[in-house]
Amino acid sequence: MAFGPSKTSTESKTASVFAHDLVVKGDVENQGDLRIEGQLHGNVTGHGMITVAEQGEVHGNVEGRQVVVMGRVEGNVKGAEKVEVLEKATVKGDVTSARISVEEGASVSGTFDTTPREVAPASETKPPRE
Repeated sequence: MAFGPSKTSTESKTASVFAHDLVVKGDVENQGDLRIEGQLHGNVTGHGMITVAEQGEVHGNVEGRQVVVMGRVEGNVKGAEKVEVLEKATVKGDVTSARISVEEGASVSGTFDTTPREVAPASETKPPRE
């Protein structure tokens, strides 16, 4: 399924898709983009964009470069760059990312952590005194 050009490239991206009638039990790792329209009972880890579609359900943790939740996640959600929780989504778990967006109408039962992970402690960024 092609999603068209990304913002950083003129190449089209192709995502792996778990169809709406698919139930997967076990952990999933994906190198590219992943769209979950069915049910996943396990953790999902990816290096691209992970989308939980409106009818999609994940019963486990979700971790990717960018994560978009339109359906249901019962587990923690972590995005290296960004997490979006859209209007009809439900998340029962903690949400961690440098950038988090939650639309009105979404349900999140957990904590938010927007602490950037790449920032070095102040003691490490100051030059030593002579």
